[in-house]
Amino acid sequence: MVKITVNEDVKRFLIYYTIYRICGQLCSLIGIPGLYPNLISGLCLILLCSPFLAKDQKKGFIVRRELILFTISFFFLTQYISVYLTDIFHNSKFIMNQEAEKSPILVNAAAAGIVGPAAEELLFRRFLYEGLKPMGKVKSSLISSVIFGLCHRQVIQGIYASLWGNVFCFVYEKNQSLKAPFLVHMISNMLSFSPILWISLNHVCFTVCITFISAWIVCLAIKKKGECL
Repeated sequence: MVKITVNEDVKRFLIYYTIYRICGQLCSLIGIPGLYPNLISGLCLILLCSPFLAKDQKKGFIVRRELILFTISFFFLTQYISVYLTDIFHNSKFIMNQEAEKSPILVNAAAAGIVGPAAEELLFRRFLYEGLKPMGKVKSSLISSVIFGLCHRQVIQGIYASLWGNVFCFVYEKNQSLKAPFLVHMISNMLSFSPILWISLNHVCFTVCITFISAWIVCLAIKKKGECL
């Protein structure tokens, strides 16, 4: 008989993710609209996991402009791909974007731009990725990122989230601090709510130029094996 052992961090992920989801669902069931449930469940998770955040606060992290540039470039590439796939498969909007229309902009910014990324980085990078790391960094990154994508509950958004999940894992591993993937996650989420994406999509030449520039920057980062990040 094969004995299956579950890493403590994986156990933490399962427990905290369940609490996170139940909290959000309860908020929705009692009629709390928009991204308020995301904000409330995220804050609850952060409070529960505050000891882990306190440990991470002691770790140093230097913000590099190359990391910011890569994040913006990767955002445009993945968003353009997602938008075109959405048109092809006739999906309307991302679930989060639909919910965001029901709550004030400041709530959306707090939920999707700050609290959401902090909660998800705790769950998927600090607990799940770290918990799976004994099987190897690459496998851990791929598996945790696929699970991250599946948890977004929509095919195209799931693919988009899985791609970003691997970026978050790489940045986390390289910097050894949750601050790095949190910053990247925060920037990408905030950009998705900004009008710049939709403005660029309405101008073909602008879209093509941004696509080529973004692809060049991302390829350059890959060629350098992420040393600039």
